[in-house]
Amino acid sequence: MTRWILEKMVYWATRFGFKAGRFAVKIFPRRWLFLLSDFLADVGFVFFRGFRLKSISNIGTALSAHNDLGMARATARRSLRNFFRACVEIAVALESSDERLCSEMPIVGKELLDAALAKGNGVIVLSAHLGNFFLVGTRLAIAGYSVHVLVSPPREERFAKLMDDIRLQAHQRTIRARPRLAALKELNTVLRRNEIAIVIADEYRQSNGVSVPLFGGTVMARRGPATLALRTGAAVVPACIVRQPDEKLKLIIEPELELARTGKSKDEVRESTLRITRWLERTVSAYPDQWNWTNIDWREDAKLAPIAKGHNYQGITH
Repeated sequence: MTRWILEKMVYWATRFGFKAGRFAVKIFPRRWLFLLSDFLADVGFVFFRGFRLKSISNIGTALSAHNDLGMARATARRSLRNFFRACVEIAVALESSDERLCSEMPIVGKELLDAALAKGNGVIVLSAHLGNFFLVGTRLAIAGYSVHVLVSPPREERFAKLMDDIRLQAHQRTIRARPRLAALKELNTVLRRNEIAIVIADEYRQSNGVSVPLFGGTVMARRGPATLALRTGAAVVPACIVRQPDEKLKLIIEPELELARTGKSKDEVRESTLRITRWLERTVSAYPDQWNWTNIDWREDAKLAPIAKGHNYQGITH
């Protein structure tokens, strides 16, 4: 019952926030909205205790350069600020012309995506909850690509439908990950048509998957992206929209990941999943304050950096 009430509250809050945001960007300068989002993020950092504690702990565990408690806290705070700013940018994008989005959000590495599509087996654009991940599909769509986004839908159907509608307004077609067989069929169809399927592959939970190293610890990585690529022959091309020092956004497309194609399916999936995880590690290391650090659940044999050993995170209140 409590979960049902919470889902309803999230639905109404998202619906209200979406409408209010689109109205606000029409009448207020963008810099004012960013100032407001920064303020709300700082307030949220205090009250979102679970986010704060887990983010700081994971940053301390993962990044030796952030073994200072103050540095880990600052990185976690900036991560939440970036997320709130991304919400403003989504509202701005929905009220902007395609021409304006093209000029304000340049693409680097477009030729790499074109080369992958030229192979004719479709492309899995590999991304993460980093930077403004929501707009990756939007920017590719207005550049002329046929884009579909694989998502894990909320259990509350009205909320799931609302998010599908928002993505459609942003030029993105949704493929729901559940039911699984229907999702696989739709993904196969998209890739056979030599189109793009965007897959966010950076959630590491204590569940079934492939055990791989990440930041010196061990996590369970989902085997789905590697399995899909190996079965369909699709190219895997990493891409993220990252915030630049001047606060502007840039879509960076990287070279196609070379997957293991040895003919031994289990070994291929594990090795390919490992290569995908190494890509994520490199990318997060480059933009540590633009990633959602709550996406990691370490396995019991994960390392503990000095900051994690030397501090009681339950006592962090600001």
